Order: sequence, then structure tokens, then C-alpha cells
Amino acid sequence: MKLERYGGATGIVAVAAIATQFVLVGTAGTDAPSLLRARARWELATLMRVVGGLGIMWFTTGFATRLRRFGFGPAGPTTIVLGAGLLWGTMWLLSAVFNSVAIAEAVRGGNEWSVSWLSILGAQTVLVLTPTLMITFLIAAGVAVLASPTFPRRFGHAALFFAAVRTVLALVDWYGGADLAMRIMDMTLIWVVIASIHLMGATRPVQA
Repeated sequence: MKLERYGGATGIVAVAAIATQFVLVGTAGTDAPSLLRARARWELATLMRVVGGLGIMWFTTGFATRLRRFGFGPAGPTTIVLGAGLLWGTMWLLSAVFNSVAIAEAVRGGNEWSVSWLSILGAQTVLVLTPTLMITFLIAAGVAVLASPTFPRRFGHAALFFAAVRTVLALVDWYGGADLAMRIMDMTLIWVVIASIHLMGATRPVQA
């Protein structure tokens, strides 16, 4: 149970870190001169992505542990939840790597083209992959919750609802004219906070 509660706490820390890095550097790339002028801000954003990635991975582990303790074993929807969440956390760590290399390139006077592309990859890698990973995560979580006394049933319904809304937003983002990547990210972070509060015990699981 401590692992689950720590997972809830680190989920909230991860959301705070991810939100902070968006405030610091936004979602666009930058060029080498701009990066050097704001080097401290970009380095702090890189650190926040590392904290966010590790926090998401720990949150996912605690969440999957709760699912397994009250419901499914090592197979089934829980495995999908664990895999999708860990992969999402890994994407944040990969984003931090792109940022770190971009900073190193700018400091050593490397090719400006490579600095720009590395900073773009640092932001866009996560934005592009978040919809698919989190839709998969939420559907599996909703199925697991509704099939077992893991959390209150309304939590399972909420997970499926969030997955449906994200699917619509993702289709509009991919095939329509609107850029909804950040709205999908916002909803994802809100859901992580809600799930983290459940894990910390503010909402007790349904008794078998």
C-alpha cells in the first residue's frame, strides 16, 4: 500500500514538473542563440522533464499494483496499463535527452540546424505520442476497474469517458484543421491528478 500511495504522490509531482516545463519553454523549438540566452531556463525545463518522466513511471507502477492487488493478476488489462504508462514516462525522459543534447550542441557552437531540430523533437515527441498511449492506457484502466473492485465504478466510467473524448480530439487534431495536442495533454495531466488522489487513499477502493 505504501508503493501505491507513493505512486499517487509522485503522480502529482510529475504533473507539476511537466506543467512547469511547459510554462518555461512552451511547445515550440528554438534556435541556438535564443537557447544560449535562456540557457538556465532550458536546463531547468530539461530537469523538469526528467522529474516528470520518472514520476509518471512511479505513478504507473503504483496504479498497476493497485489494479493487481484488488483485481487482475499479471495478465490482462493491467499489463496494458503498465506498458502504456511506462512508455509514456520513457517518452518524457527521451524528450529530456533531446533537450540536453540541443543545449550541449548550442554551447559547443554546433550546427544551428541540429539545435533547432533537437529542441523541436524534445517538445513534439511527447505531444505526438501522448494521445495514442493515453487512450490505450485509459481504455485498459476503465476495463480493469469495471471488472473488479479496484476503485469506485464511477472511476472506471470516467476513464472510458476520458478515453472517448481524447479519441475525438485526436482525430480532429490529426485529420482536422485544429491543433489540439495541448488540450489532450491538459486532459491527460488532469486525469493523472485524479488517479493520484485515488491512489493516496482519498477515495477508498470498493470492497470485494
